[in-house]
Amino acid sequence: MGGRGAASLTAPPPAPASPLPPAPARRRASWLEPLALAALRRPRLSIAAWAALALASALAALDLRIETSTDSVLDREGPSWQAYRESVERFGGDEVVVVAVRGETAWDPRALSEVARLSEELEAAPGIRRVDSLATVPVIRGRPDGTLDLDPALPDGAPVDAAGAARARAAVEGDRLAPGLLVSRDARAFSVTCIVEDITSEDDAAVLAAIAAAAPRLPTWRSGGPVFRTRVSEWTRDELARLVPATAATIALLVAIVFGASWHVAVPLLTGGLGSVVVLAAMARAGVAMTLTGAILPSVLLALGCAYALHVMAAFRACDDDVDARAEALRGLVRPIGLSGATTAIGFVAMSFVHIDVVRHVGVFGAVGTLVVMLASITFAPACLRGLHGRAPTRVWSWLASRAPERVFRLVAARPRATIAAWLAVAAAVGVGIARLEVETDVVLWFQRGSAVREDYEAIRAALAGISPMNVVVESRAGRAVTEPDVVRALAGLTEFLEAQPEMGRAISLADPLRQLHGGFLGDASQPLPTTRPQAEQYLLLLESVDSIRDLVASDRASANVLLRVDENGSNALVSLARRAEAWWRDHGPADFAASTTGVMHEYAVSENEIARGQLVGLAFALGSIGGLLVLVTRSARLAALALVPNVVPIVLLFGAMGLAGVPLDAGTVLIGCLALGIAVDDTIHLLERFRAGVARGAREALRAALAQTLPAIALTSIAVGAGFAALAISPFVLVRNLGVLTSAVMVACLLADLLLLPPLLLLAFGRGGASTGAREAADGPGAASSS
Repeated sequence: MGGRGAASLTAPPPAPASPLPPAPARRRASWLEPLALAALRRPRLSIAAWAALALASALAALDLRIETSTDSVLDREGPSWQAYRESVERFGGDEVVVVAVRGETAWDPRALSEVARLSEELEAAPGIRRVDSLATVPVIRGRPDGTLDLDPALPDGAPVDAAGAARARAAVEGDRLAPGLLVSRDARAFSVTCIVEDITSEDDAAVLAAIAAAAPRLPTWRSGGPVFRTRVSEWTRDELARLVPATAATIALLVAIVFGASWHVAVPLLTGGLGSVVVLAAMARAGVAMTLTGAILPSVLLALGCAYALHVMAAFRACDDDVDARAEALRGLVRPIGLSGATTAIGFVAMSFVHIDVVRHVGVFGAVGTLVVMLASITFAPACLRGLHGRAPTRVWSWLASRAPERVFRLVAARPRATIAAWLAVAAAVGVGIARLEVETDVVLWFQRGSAVREDYEAIRAALAGISPMNVVVESRAGRAVTEPDVVRALAGLTEFLEAQPEMGRAISLADPLRQLHGGFLGDASQPLPTTRPQAEQYLLLLESVDSIRDLVASDRASANVLLRVDENGSNALVSLARRAEAWWRDHGPADFAASTTGVMHEYAVSENEIARGQLVGLAFALGSIGGLLVLVTRSARLAALALVPNVVPIVLLFGAMGLAGVPLDAGTVLIGCLALGIAVDDTIHLLERFRAGVARGAREALRAALAQTLPAIALTSIAVGAGFAALAISPFVLVRNLGVLTSAVMVACLLADLLLLPPLLLLAFGRGGASTGAREAADGPGAASSS
């Protein structure tokens, strides 16, 4: 070992100001590393390139269409939607807006006059196919002398006096259609139901504008699909538009408190903003509109960019202004940030399990935005920070960097088994709530109690029939007509069965006008059904001038439509009622006829449940894919499993708490699982990477060093993102409030799990029980892995 050999050795470069020992020599450089180092060496070029991209993206994003209406979540490619459109072609649209006029007394003449006036004005309004009210719907009366009376109970548009009110009351007595639909049981509320031509935002706006222009002169309740869609769209735009500024302001405040430098505040915000503007531009270029489901994307990308960039800021803080030290620190960050971006992108890609375009678009563009943010955090952020000189550490930063890591280490190292047992106990106690978690979307519940939208809905549901429309279409398989006596009897039986269901407001079928007309001609108050097909056809011929009959039977008599007005708005209740109706027909209807449920509310229910259930499958896919990626990169199944545990447990806590609190997994909250998994695994990867870099010298010392290196950034990013979303807790819109509260809660849970659950797991896995084997596996696996 002569002196000449010793003299030929070159001294290693000085280590960065970090408590961590150097990484294993076998570590290969990530393919992202040269890109990151080039940006650090040429900061002006990097900033200029990103600025040019941002400017071009901002100009392109000006063409982005915004469609935050709830109808954007409908599955317009599936067979169910095609069946619905066919039913609309055959029987007309079923979407309604109910304007309920309230009288002071039963059969109040003033209220009836208002019904007549509103009916006349709204019938001529654009977007309204028909108006159903006591002033427009004929009261079908067949007299024993063979004459037919098809006059409405009220004269259209004319004022009503006491005598007119008495005539209307007499006309409605014995009618099968008006009670519950057109007049309440106590005769103090009267419905003016606008049948909407189609479900588009333009039609919604036209109908609601016409109702507003009619200026009801008495107190009214207003509800229906267009009302919900319009208000959800407005509130979503308004509330989520506040999310980006709220998140940005919160993060800016925290960064200013921790770093004490105004310019540093802009770096994480600009990093996340780059991802947002690029994605908006990509959506505009692809002709994809910003929808209700995708409205959260800019905020999520802002949070991601801030999280990634804060890791860079925290690492550079320890390097002062030494460029070489910052380059070395950046080398250690490229790999975990790259892995974090990949895992979060997987979380977004998992949304492709939902076969609805708008959800898949969120997955695709969310993944693209995540990768853009990841690249910006290792190029743009270091370039910006290159010219920003560090300042004296603030008290908050000093506490996070010096005292907090040691306190956390002592806490978890003292009793690792007890700590893990405590986590398992809490997870088991809260996780039982998963059994009570409902996959259910009810748009009504997105509005808080006391809001006009919810109060009007509840009032109309209590006074009149339900306002959630569905249809049961009965079709011939063998060429027979629905006017055959056995089919008419089956339609009557199905209607009676449905009206006995607890969710049902009213159900009306072809059997109802036939029964009423036949009973009138016979003078039989029991209103029996016609006994022959010619009788039924003759009655339909007499009713040919009644527009509403076309909603019940097709002109070729090959199909009939049972109109449902349901009292429940939840997706599970609607789907369950649909299945019961179809099952009843299979058991009791003629075998050569088939019954299928459709209607706009049925389509919403099916789509919303598909979103929720598809995301549960996507979450399982994301867990498996992220685990597989970690195994591939670390070449250690044990490390990969350990990395997943502190991210799975918070999700168990989230879903369990939702079940215990009665918060359903719906179209508004279902994305939280995949997004939380993708965001939270970022902190896990940083801690795990630092741990394995020093585990060859002992698990305890490696953990102490890893906490000292990563805890400030981990705590700051999680708290910043959680606090930004928590700002939404004050929103009066329950959809937005739930989103904010649940996202912030799961971020806090993930932070606690990364700091208090992962460390004891690492100590037990690579501590005394398997120091040599475990340490070698942890150190050699990631070091020998191929580039990320």
